[in-house]
Amino acid sequence: MNDSVSNVTGLHDFDFFMGRWNVHGRRLRERLKGSHEWIELEATAVARPLPSGFGNEDEFHTDFWPGFVGMSFRFFDPRTRQWSIYWSDNRQGGGHLPPVVGSFSGDVGIFEGPDTFEGRPIIVRYTWSRVATPSPRWEQAFSEDGGKTWETNWVNDFTRPADAIQSAARRWPVEELSRSRDFPVIELRRYTIKDGEREHFARYFDAYSPEAFQQMGAIMFGQFLERGNASTFTWLRGFRDTDARATVNAAFYYGPVWKEHKTTMNDRLIDHTKVLLLRPLAPETGLPVLPAVDAVHEVDTARGVVVAQIFAIKPGANNVETFAAAAAETFTGYRAAGVRPLGVLTTLDVPNNFPQLPFRTDGPHVVWLGVVESNAILDARLSTVASRGAAVLERTELLRGSPEWIVLDPTPRSRLRWLPD
Repeated sequence: MNDSVSNVTGLHDFDFFMGRWNVHGRRLRERLKGSHEWIELEATAVARPLPSGFGNEDEFHTDFWPGFVGMSFRFFDPRTRQWSIYWSDNRQGGGHLPPVVGSFSGDVGIFEGPDTFEGRPIIVRYTWSRVATPSPRWEQAFSEDGGKTWETNWVNDFTRPADAIQSAARRWPVEELSRSRDFPVIELRRYTIKDGEREHFARYFDAYSPEAFQQMGAIMFGQFLERGNASTFTWLRGFRDTDARATVNAAFYYGPVWKEHKTTMNDRLIDHTKVLLLRPLAPETGLPVLPAVDAVHEVDTARGVVVAQIFAIKPGANNVETFAAAAAETFTGYRAAGVRPLGVLTTLDVPNNFPQLPFRTDGPHVVWLGVVESNAILDARLSTVASRGAAVLERTELLRGSPEWIVLDPTPRSRLRWLPD
């Protein structure tokens, strides 16, 4: 991944852990008693992002203790760039306070906090390591002398189940589908088309563009007709990094497919420069790569409506993160109004390495996207909730203007669409 979309804020620290895992654990039979006898155990775990994008949770299940369920909750503070991790399980009940707190340095994360063990004060330390490998490790250690010496008493090694990816291929929700961790450089492109030509442009575009970009290693997330603006055709595509953006675009726009079709397309096109270059705000808020449209069985079916909200953020250190945290409750309200969230993106501030395709440089922006099943939900609930949410977020004084609300009808071959449960 290009450095400009790497883990610069700490929000990305636990990207590696999202999804399902098999767990092989070892724990000391007795703690802080000089024991050297280890007990083996097997478990499963599943980690999920929290809706705010500023944390995650996981469930830990093992039959070592019949019916045992443990949960961790991790919350990120963008001001301190530290994580607070809370643990709870059904053997002891309730949340355990205070949390362990810490951060990553490279591929190792250390998190410490006070606790008690058998009535005496101790310090607890969690250590995450090997996070860039297929088998990350978590360790727990206790210290009863203020951190001078430590006893490691639990070690968990994680591996992915063999079916973790395959079983998610056509399932909603899409947490385990390929997200923008694979295509983290995203263009939101809004073209101005000549009067009366937008539908023709869309049909030509659908006919050859999706596979052309995919075979070159990029992806077309979706393409749409924008409501309320009969001249606007909107689409989203993703690249593996900024270098791939230059390489793929050069291969396409100087290649045989575009050479054959460019006159037909350009004759209908007025402007192609209204473009935002974006990245996921956090790994779990990247756009999903939904299954390609089945051209045989998915013709003229209900496709839903995609909605987007664009926020122009005032420049300033941590303003994007602060705004996103403030907007978390509003975005959760959209879900309650019948929306399936698709992603939360923000400006990728890098030089343009393919100047033939300019993009806007008036950021930063935050872009929220979701999909609803029908116009009835859009009209009856979401539009009102979105208007109220926009008014609330304007009062944060972090915006440069009123949020822009966009309603998008997917074209027949758009991956981003409504999929049934």
